[in-house]
Amino acid sequence: MTLMPWIEPDACQLVKSGLRVAIITCTLAAANASGADAANVGHVPPGTGLRAIENTYHQLIDELDQSRRARLDRATRLRITTAAQEFQGAINRDGGARSNLSTDAKNIVISLGDGTFNADASIAVLRRDAKDNLVEVGTGKPSSFKGSPIPGPIGTHLNQRNEGDCVGISVLKAFSNTSVGTAILRRVVTGNEDGSYNVRLTADPSTAFHLGPDELDQYGKGDPPGAAVIGAMFGYFHLDPQKGALPTNKVMELLAGNLGDHVRLADAETTPQGIAEFLMRNADGVGSRVAMVFGGKPGRNGEWSKGDGHAFAVIRIDVSSGMLTYTNPWNETTPRTIAIADLARQAAGTSADFETVTFR
Repeated sequence: MTLMPWIEPDACQLVKSGLRVAIITCTLAAANASGADAANVGHVPPGTGLRAIENTYHQLIDELDQSRRARLDRATRLRITTAAQEFQGAINRDGGARSNLSTDAKNIVISLGDGTFNADASIAVLRRDAKDNLVEVGTGKPSSFKGSPIPGPIGTHLNQRNEGDCVGISVLKAFSNTSVGTAILRRVVTGNEDGSYNVRLTADPSTAFHLGPDELDQYGKGDPPGAAVIGAMFGYFHLDPQKGALPTNKVMELLAGNLGDHVRLADAETTPQGIAEFLMRNADGVGSRVAMVFGGKPGRNGEWSKGDGHAFAVIRIDVSSGMLTYTNPWNETTPRTIAIADLARQAAGTSADFETVTFR
């Protein structure tokens, strides 16, 4: 896997890939949704997702920066403490999984109380940990790629090869289940005549990857461009698919960028009724404007079972029948169903979460 140099965008490729249509659709959807309540915009709670984390992060950085030019009086300490707590709150509302940034904010508050506070050191630590958490990324010049748009579907027929592939495969499957998610997948990968692929991930357009045909099987079989996207994700997070899985929330945010809002429902903190209500609220969105994945444990025949360590993609939630349709990355072409009530009852109290991206 090699990093690619930057190349200026080809407008024809963007039009062919459907990106321009997706951007127009997202812009219109955002305009129509303004002023609507949460039930009409994909049930994304206010102040959640990557943008909320970014906003509160920058507010904290600003408060720290200003403190370097002012006396560290009671009012200044209160502003920094409030900004740090709001930053932690945004991380928690997104489901956590950014423990180092949350710890950084906590340490800032502690240092204000014990007299060890140092604004420069606090800013340096926050910025060090920001990139790995998809905060303050993509500041370089964005680029498209050489190569050709992929003619067929992407992320629909991948089969798991290594233990760590399941998150990436299920996220791609969930994205491919929506029109905007499909447009995003077509935007991020192009193919070359030698069987290699170029990948640029939405949330960090300043970084690109080139994957050769001999590298793809380790990221899933049956869908080479989809495997290339997953390979780029492993490269981005410096992970090995044979040794561990991708971080679900960060992968979803990395793919969606500013085109979607991420939300996690923590099963360990949610009752069966809360899980069932969450699924019912998102029923209309799944397959249109919501990409959803959830954790569990694969049964003998590839079905979902209570536990954790595996990821599945939600394809449809049928309120009338009370059934949820999903796929297992062991065999993406075979959908399975489970009663919403049974899934909610068994998932509650486990560490197998539900994660969504609602496209704007």
